[in-house]
Amino acid sequence: MRIVQLADLHFGAENPRAMDAAAAQIADLEPDVIVVSGDMTQRGKHDEFEAARNWIDALDRPTLIVPGNHDTPLLNLVSRASSPFQRHHGYFEDHSAPQCVGDIRIDGLNTARGWQVRSNWAEGSVRLAHLVDILDEDAGDDTIRMLACHHPFRSPRDAPLRTRTRRGAAASELLAASPVSVLLTGHVHTPHAELITEATGSYLAITAGTLSTRLRSAPAAFNSLDISDGALRVNTHDFDGTDFQPRRLGTWSANEPRRQF
Repeated sequence: MRIVQLADLHFGAENPRAMDAAAAQIADLEPDVIVVSGDMTQRGKHDEFEAARNWIDALDRPTLIVPGNHDTPLLNLVSRASSPFQRHHGYFEDHSAPQCVGDIRIDGLNTARGWQVRSNWAEGSVRLAHLVDILDEDAGDDTIRMLACHHPFRSPRDAPLRTRTRRGAAASELLAASPVSVLLTGHVHTPHAELITEATGSYLAITAGTLSTRLRSAPAAFNSLDISDGALRVNTHDFDGTDFQPRRLGTWSANEPRRQF
């Protein structure tokens, strides 16, 4: 079983060479499912969404897409306040349902907001009731469960961008106590995999890099997750200007991420 995790494509500020090379590499990887952890666009414009949709369609794989803070209409303040994700849903609603492939189930959670009463509206926010509804889904004891959203619940240890997700600590504790063992996020533009341990339990938090020109401390990148023989192997694929080179982030037990190989 193979999952490709993308995030922060930022169409409108995308890196065309990286996007073309990523499409070719993903075709070679032949993933069973693709997860995009938010920020399909840069300003939430129709032409950016159209370009993003065309690129996703060309990959021709089962795909789960969750919104990011950049997927709201940046310059339309009325829409940002009243219906911030109308455009995103219009283009990607058919990619919003949980993906169930083999013994894997991946759910999506929207942590982005069009507007918030704080200085940095781009920060994430978790509706705990919505999260609990997802975590309470009965997927079967043998199912490996994952959750995709845009904002990390806890700020990734090595990322230069520190995050302050509203109700993130409570969400992290709920997730750690749940049957969901993996959280797939973006936002920080830095590939990273880290075991998050709470008093309630633990889970594996995996962040994907960006395929845009909006780089921070890492090159353009995307992740691949391979699950076989009870092991979850996580690679990031770093763009060297021409091709993507794999780099191991770690190997964990697929159902019990507390155990690292």
